[in-house]
Amino acid sequence: MISVIIPTYNRPDLLMNRSIPSVYAQTDGDWELLVVGDGTDQASVDAMTELCAKDARVRFWNLPHAEYPDTPNYWDRWAILGIDAMNWGLEHAKGEWISLMDDDDALVPAHNEILLRAAIENDVDFAYGISQTFKGDPPGFTGQLYGDWPVRDGAFCEGANIYRSSLPYRYDKDCVKRGRTRDSDMWQRMRDDGVRFHFERQVVHHYYRNYP
Repeated sequence: MISVIIPTYNRPDLLMNRSIPSVYAQTDGDWELLVVGDGTDQASVDAMTELCAKDARVRFWNLPHAEYPDTPNYWDRWAILGIDAMNWGLEHAKGEWISLMDDDDALVPAHNEILLRAAIENDVDFAYGISQTFKGDPPGFTGQLYGDWPVRDGAFCEGANIYRSSLPYRYDKDCVKRGRTRDSDMWQRMRDDGVRFHFERQVVHHYYRNYP
């Protein structure tokens, strides 16, 4: 089973109309969904409470809103957003594999199927693929693709990957001291420790960019 984890904060429309439907659309139906609020709004709480009541595969927690640095350097703040919610999801996942995605992105329907097959066939702990980038209102494909080898900063997007839940790694707020974002920092620590990676050259994820 793949545990899909979505941290969320005040984006109920995107959560309920984009990210969660992309989980339900998976061609591999062996999944559970963990949504973890970072002190998110009541609209998200109400929607998730209703969904959990209908589907036992879905679990939801709303943690107290985490404290983030009050700094003019937005990067220092952005780099660690959602870490507490992400780590909570990792601690409560029941699946053999982890897939963590942002609450405004989407998995392609074969995301789980493609990456799980790639991980098993190549006997690796971590498999990742390609993200298509969308932006605008309504969103349009920018032509930009993320996904490359070898593993390094910017090699792929969060959401375009799965990895074994038995790996002991967690997101670390000290990533900013190493000049890295939360996700890139964890992957590079994995790489440096000898975790086995595989890059699958297929589109598995839609990344919705909200900056220029």
